[in-house]
Amino acid sequence: MGVDITELRSEIGDDVSVGDSDKNTLELNTTTLPRVEHKMYERPDILVRCEPLIEILYAKVFTNVDASLDVYGDIRILDSEGSKNLVFYERDRFDSPQHICSSSTKNNFLQLQSPQEIPTFTEPLLVVDIKNAATGAVVARGQKTLLETTHHPSTPNDYEKLFTLQFEGDAHGGGLVDTGARVELQCIAFTFGVCAQVEIFMYKDDDASESQKTINEDEDDGGEPGVEVFGLICAKCHPSLLAKGCYENHMFNVIQDEHEWVGLGTQINLFKNLVAVPAYSQLEISLDLSGYEDDEFSIEGTACFQPTNGDGGYKDIRGVNGYYVRVYVTWCEPSNLNKRWCEEDMIDGFCLMPHSPGLYASHLLEVFSLFIARPNEEEVSLYGSVKILDYRGWCTVFSYSKNEPYFLSRGCNLLPLQGPDRALQPLMFFLMEIDLRDIDGHVNIKGFVNSCVEIDERQRPWFDKRFCAVVKLVNEKSFAAVNYTLFSFAVEAIMEVNFLFKGGSCAHVKIYGDVIASYDKLSYLTNYDAEFFQRVLFTRKKANFLEVEDNYQLPRYVVAVPMTCSLLTKVNLSFQTNLGTHRVGELVKFQIGEPYRIIKSDFVDIRIDVDWKGLPYV
Repeated sequence: MGVDITELRSEIGDDVSVGDSDKNTLELNTTTLPRVEHKMYERPDILVRCEPLIEILYAKVFTNVDASLDVYGDIRILDSEGSKNLVFYERDRFDSPQHICSSSTKNNFLQLQSPQEIPTFTEPLLVVDIKNAATGAVVARGQKTLLETTHHPSTPNDYEKLFTLQFEGDAHGGGLVDTGARVELQCIAFTFGVCAQVEIFMYKDDDASESQKTINEDEDDGGEPGVEVFGLICAKCHPSLLAKGCYENHMFNVIQDEHEWVGLGTQINLFKNLVAVPAYSQLEISLDLSGYEDDEFSIEGTACFQPTNGDGGYKDIRGVNGYYVRVYVTWCEPSNLNKRWCEEDMIDGFCLMPHSPGLYASHLLEVFSLFIARPNEEEVSLYGSVKILDYRGWCTVFSYSKNEPYFLSRGCNLLPLQGPDRALQPLMFFLMEIDLRDIDGHVNIKGFVNSCVEIDERQRPWFDKRFCAVVKLVNEKSFAAVNYTLFSFAVEAIMEVNFLFKGGSCAHVKIYGDVIASYDKLSYLTNYDAEFFQRVLFTRKKANFLEVEDNYQLPRYVVAVPMTCSLLTKVNLSFQTNLGTHRVGELVKFQIGEPYRIIKSDFVDIRIDVDWKGLPYV
């Protein structure tokens, strides 16, 4: 049955698509889009495509003497698994040293800059090299692996991390060392992060006093009107797990002696204009600016923005004597979408499988996991539904009633998917509807994950990528994160898992463990990939075992398999009887078209049957 997507607009609204705008995607810190003068309408629900991100909140310099000094050097993060080399601080000894006062708790911050790319890494390595500009002596030097990232969480609910690293002088590279000096960096990592690009312009009301206008024009000997300013502009957010107030990201930090000229109607030169925040938290831009030798200029206040992907609109922060700033925010797409679109990115609608005559592969959606976060990670009794809409209609993957809810224990975040019971075919679109609550009021999640017009246009950047989308209601602390991939060419694998017990040994067998499906040619280098982008077909804890008294067949599973991959099924199960516990662990591989495999053991044989289907998947 077909579905007219226009019928849904009254319910989910006309979200701004990145369709045409993505064809001119921002090259970070190099391109400024023309500003559209509008304030953004804030919907009651939030949808943000996100990814794991690392942010350096601050870098402080400490020395063994209470004196000011000029420093230079660089701070960067390298990706040991790739080619990324992102610069967060870079100063030249002669052209651009930074003056700091190590004895001051406010004036010893290094003025960090934004990297040229979205800061997502697989195996990040932090490299620091800071020197004294006067003597050339090393203040801090070294490199450290950022193991405390959300790519390697110790538990699934470990989706925020805050950590501090210290670097001291190292004479191994030769040269002088400032004994006792060090640089302290504070880093934060978000599993579900999104980047915001911030621009701030300064204005003055037309009806401001004539005397003040005259003062402005005289500031630069008759040049453009403006003000010499100093102060602090910082980004703040509200993490879910970490302590309140732990995130303060300095975007502009200029002491009074190093005041900067800002012309009216022009942009404030932010040292950092790209900040990473949680996809489930609003972004706060806080300003505290004063005029250098000008008591009639002052702007102090905060502007808040709800996360999204694309244009975040603008908000004004007003000061005294008619001065105000206008804060613009553009929310970035995940890094795997941050590329220019071209006609060559169009893909075909279907293709013939090379080694399976008569089997056609087309676009299939695979939803791997559903992550639920709630305050204090309380144990909750969930009810509601998660449904997916494709061109054939709605398909339910999770559904529990209020009278018979699903119990999600403390420390557990992943919901078991009960479907789909057929292939998900987004020929022109797809839509996921999430409506989940719990009996005690800890969880209230409602919203949609909807595809963009690029799906209809079959643009390659949207296919064969791992995506995560956060869904939540504004002012609610709970949220859901949906992890999915839209495969460009895939076939349908209908799987059945049968337990065949031997010699009448099946009386009152308690079964617990996991059966997990994945793909042989896709990477699972990090815990993040393994945790969120493998399909859990069956899972039971020892305390929540499945008890059977006869040969047993698990529910039927439908898995999308990309045409270039084989299907991997990892079995790790325990079978407990009054005589002992029998463990079966094995990884089996199915080539596309292979009908079954049998895992043999002394106690039970596990037969896995796979029925393969191509287009039209019926």
